Amino acid sequence: MKRTHVLVILAILTIFVSVRRYFSLPRVVDRVRSSVVYVQVQGVFGGRWTGSGVVLDNGLILTAQHVIADANMVSVTFDDGCTVKSHEFFISKDIDDVDLGLIIIDEADDHVNFALGTGLEIGDEVFAIGSPFGANNTVATGIFSAHNRTIAGEVLHQLDISGAPGSSGGPVFNRFGSVIGIVVRGNPYGMMYIVPLETCKAVVDVYENVQEAKEIN
Repeated sequence: MKRTHVLVILAILTIFVSVRRYFSLPRVVDRVRSSVVYVQVQGVFGGRWTGSGVVLDNGLILTAQHVIADANMVSVTFDDGCTVKSHEFFISKDIDDVDLGLIIIDEADDHVNFALGTGLEIGDEVFAIGSPFGANNTVATGIFSAHNRTIAGEVLHQLDISGAPGSSGGPVFNRFGSVIGIVVRGNPYGMMYIVPLETCKAVVDVYENVQEAKEIN
């Protein structure tokens, strides 16, 4: 075998190993975990509870609506321990039966690692990061189980990952580290339900349209 052929083969093998390592689960989790937050809520009637969320690239935190529906103030903790507080929230009234909301914060540039995913097939590998029982940035892996389950009037996707209090609002990623949905329901029997990515995008679009309308007026 010629020397040039050997060098080409070695180069291809090197690239293959590098790509495989780049997309290994530990590396992917390490790249995206800084965008996941632990949400502690102080309710309008004095109650306290927790949830999760993911930072978007425009200073917004996407979470579940039921996490912030009765919030007076939220404390958002990032993976590096930085904590910010917010009294400003957005829940869309223009999209029915959608358990999504937004927390508005001033600065998030150091914590953004958000990319939108594409369609999934049943059996695709996925992983969720959230704060079950307050254990922030807990990683759980599984597969995409089913499209379009109707749960209490809401169309959700199903995963084979157990859910727990505090996981709601957390992002689910595909194996490349792109967000494919937001956790809104789950149980300890290996079932988790997420709002599809398309609906997440629609809620963000509604918020941006509302802000544009305010600026015009």
